[in-house]
Amino acid sequence: MAVRRPELVAGVLGLTAAIILIVVWAVDPPLADRLTRENETVEWLQVALFALGAALALGAAWKLRGMGASPVLEILVAAMLMSLIIGEVDLDRVVTGHKIIHTLFFVDARVPLGWRVVAGLVLVVPPIALAFYAFVRRVELIAATWRAVRTPWGRTFVAGVFLFGVTEVFERPLGHVVGLPKYMAEESLELISAIWMAVGAFARLRALRNGAMKP
Repeated sequence: MAVRRPELVAGVLGLTAAIILIVVWAVDPPLADRLTRENETVEWLQVALFALGAALALGAAWKLRGMGASPVLEILVAAMLMSLIIGEVDLDRVVTGHKIIHTLFFVDARVPLGWRVVAGLVLVVPPIALAFYAFVRRVELIAATWRAVRTPWGRTFVAGVFLFGVTEVFERPLGHVVGLPKYMAEESLELISAIWMAVGAFARLRALRNGAMKP
């Protein structure tokens, strides 16, 4: 069964998450502080939701290929969500022990030159390949984007992206909300945005599988 009202589902889930965090803060402020610190529970929930959204977007891309339609938008959505995962938890540091996505890594003589070259290729080649792919498929991408923003799933996903972007822009002031732990406002808003994006991606794939939506 398709998700007929993804905006409503996303709104309810986002509001529920916000209420839970507010209740935790009201009952046990130190616990709320621990949960919303960087690289702690709430941030890892975001990562899980971004990973889910990326998997759903790739599933939609696979479905579209089977239907003979272009999956360019879904592939770019999956890539964007994967990049958010890397940025949120410093995945490069978690995996390798080094902050690779940083200029200092590439000029650090303590790191073997071969590793720096490989890291550079890994960081540079995929984005260039994606940009080239998007440019070649730009007509299909524009058409798919225009169709998406006119659908409930698309509006839900875009709302999540917009909320995440606004949160990033106002990250510093959000860290100084009187009475709240330093990261609580920022991480709570990012969690809500991740929920919205995941719901939008889920609604897209379910609609495609149920034939309720044209490519």
